[in-house]
Amino acid sequence: MAMHWDDLRIFYAIARAGSLTAAAHRMGVNQSTVSRRLAALERSLGARVLNRRAGGISLTAAGEERLGRPRPVAQQ
Repeated sequence: MAMHWDDLRIFYAIARAGSLTAAAHRMGVNQSTVSRRLAALERSLGARVLNRRAGGISLTAAGEERLGRPRPVAQQ
């Protein structure tokens, strides 16, 4: 399954914002949209990229690897 730009954009927004809710607010979408896009990204990668906690999120090793790669120009 191929990754989609919107899924990566959501992932970068979550990583910057620190939570799914904050990312949704900043992007002007529902939290359920953010959650669905994150799930689609994780399915396409075959790995979880975030650990969800009550106090926010933390990156998994796969998430750190994904963020360590060059970001699309639109995100710089």
